Amino acid sequence: MQQRVQIFGNGAVFTGVREQPWVKAVAVRGADVLGTGHLSDLREAWPGADDVDLAGGTLLPGLIDAHNHFLSTGESLASLDLRYPAVNSPEALLRVVRGAAASAAPGETLAGFGFDNAKYALPTLAELGAASDGHPLQFFHTSGHNVLVNSVVLERSGVDDQTPDPVGGRFVRDADRSLTGLCLDAACGAVVPTDVDIGSHGPNFHTKASLDGLVGAVDRASRAFRSAGLTCVADAQVTSRELRGYREARRRGLLGVRTVCMPLSHQLEEFAALGLVGPFGDDYLSIGHLKIYADGSLTGGTAAFSRGSGVQGQEASYFHEPEPLVALIEKAWAQGWRIGVHAQGDEAIGHVLTGFERATSASPHSDGRPRIEHAGVPTAAGIARMARLGVIAVNQPSYLFDFGDEYAESLGGLADELQPWRDELEAGVRVVISSDSDVSSYRPLTTIAHAMRRRTMGRRVLGERHRLTLDEALFAHTADAAYAIGLEHRIGSLEPGKAADLTWLASDLRAVTAEDVANVEIVTTFIDGVALPSSDSPG
Repeated sequence: MQQRVQIFGNGAVFTGVREQPWVKAVAVRGADVLGTGHLSDLREAWPGADDVDLAGGTLLPGLIDAHNHFLSTGESLASLDLRYPAVNSPEALLRVVRGAAASAAPGETLAGFGFDNAKYALPTLAELGAASDGHPLQFFHTSGHNVLVNSVVLERSGVDDQTPDPVGGRFVRDADRSLTGLCLDAACGAVVPTDVDIGSHGPNFHTKASLDGLVGAVDRASRAFRSAGLTCVADAQVTSRELRGYREARRRGLLGVRTVCMPLSHQLEEFAALGLVGPFGDDYLSIGHLKIYADGSLTGGTAAFSRGSGVQGQEASYFHEPEPLVALIEKAWAQGWRIGVHAQGDEAIGHVLTGFERATSASPHSDGRPRIEHAGVPTAAGIARMARLGVIAVNQPSYLFDFGDEYAESLGGLADELQPWRDELEAGVRVVISSDSDVSSYRPLTTIAHAMRRRTMGRRVLGERHRLTLDEALFAHTADAAYAIGLEHRIGSLEPGKAADLTWLASDLRAVTAEDVANVEIVTTFIDGVALPSSDSPG
């Protein structure tokens, strides 16, 4: 039996179509959008349709997070929460350690996420050892690039004061050249028990976990995402571990959002042997862009800036030195991959653009969609190169709130040119906004609010002229995000034949100030026309 038509009206409908971004109503049958327009016209086109009263709220295309760490977010939701301002001092961090150690089973690892040592000094290794009471301790930095461990973990890993720094990473040492327990970038893989060896291809947060544990994390994050209004995410660092979890979660009916996997570049040879490149899969679970890392983390202090930039407090880490980085981009592109490259500092961005220039010249793609993940501080010349190459800037507005005060101290005047959306848009660069969860909040309305405000936690505005309007932010989280992940044929806008992925908000966003956008209630989220109440959230 054919499903009945539903017409959503009596509210504001954002279509994600630039020619007509706002309409009065949308008609849906089952999993598909039928049409948009005036309520009376839709009722005339589909007489007898069921009316769905938006009650003055807003209906959006399902919101898309084009750069997210899906499974890691699910794991962090079950870990110790170390985020600022709840943890705002070394003593506050030690209190969390003591509390966790007191309730942990013998030998259980104390796992946490979100500490930010740019905001306070870390405890000493001796203090961590006393507080952890013999338990292994692994706390991931809020950037996801660094990990803090105690002596138990260092000894178990065979890392001591004489251990050399690995390629693409560093063991932080004190004035006496003794280990502090803080491990940066590729050094994470030397101390954290992991399921995969990724070498120097990125920070290794792929910790050992059972299949049930992976599926549980996927389920936990799925429910959180849908409750926040997300219907699709792209996991920006996928290994066999994550793909195994997503496939099994889907088999069990627990993969709750559309998922695009961006496989990490250490797997390039294995994919070549199979003859596999992205995009590959269906519109619910697929392989998309290959993920490559250039420099380290702006938040973790390891981004690569050019000499003379005046930047303080950033000591560059390159996962791949410039020439090997360029060669890796060329090689992957020649094999047919779409590529997304992590790059924060202007120097790293410049090397990535050189890689794209050489790759596109040697091996033209008809639809390559190159991406730069984060694209923190591109120069004016870099923005022009991005526009010529069709590079997509995949940005994270919440960084400006969460870490903006530290950025201002480190970057000086350059902090106003972080994520320079106005310059990029005027140059013709496609701008996409995303969360990078679990680094920042996965909540898309929070991301949109920070894109409109560009204000730090300390209430300083960074680059006021780069603020996005409401419509610009919505396009960057829907239609343009769909293009960035290669699913614009199915999602990202409300057009006939596309999926009925919808996010229903309780208020008319056009009547809400930037200060209040993040607080708008999610009424319901739909995927393929199936609704999930916003109350269905993780415990």
